[in-house]
Amino acid sequence: MADIRRVLIIFVIGVLFSIFVFSFIEAVYPNPDYQDFCLEESPYMAKPLIDREECVYLEPSTELTNSCEEKGDLKPVYENGCIINYECDSCRREYDDARKKQHLWFFVISALFGLAAIAVGIYLPASKNSLHEWIGTGFMLGGLISLFGGTIIYFSDMERYLRPVTMLVELVIIIYIAYKKLNTKK
Repeated sequence: MADIRRVLIIFVIGVLFSIFVFSFIEAVYPNPDYQDFCLEESPYMAKPLIDREECVYLEPSTELTNSCEEKGDLKPVYENGCIINYECDSCRREYDDARKKQHLWFFVISALFGLAAIAVGIYLPASKNSLHEWIGTGFMLGGLISLFGGTIIYFSDMERYLRPVTMLVELVIIIYIAYKKLNTKK
């Protein structure tokens, strides 16, 4: 029966710690809301035409398309249900930049909390009290979940050369934990 309690305590501490970290980050640095950047509908949703036969199809000019490529998206301007012009709308680009910044901070904060929890788990003296070992292992699990969760959130926004470095560092951390905690000398 003690084994089931031990596993449950370790699991609950790990899950609760990682939920704490993720909710703390969301409270301190919340996700940007698309409506804060783009007041109108999504640029991918076109307004329906009132009478298609009355409208003349209008394509954006090549120079507008080229100048808008790096700034944002071409957005049609409607009048009486027909497209009369196009304009460059940078709201989605601004939203994406804010989202990427939030993901970076999510990664940094979760990594710091995760590494701190792993350190607590490794250095909590288990020899004096077996409960310390349970709590320490729970903190290590929570730290690993936080570290990996932050990495997953930020991974697609990471520079391509930073991805393997991050994975290598996390692999080294896992190996270090395995040697420090699981390698028992008899």
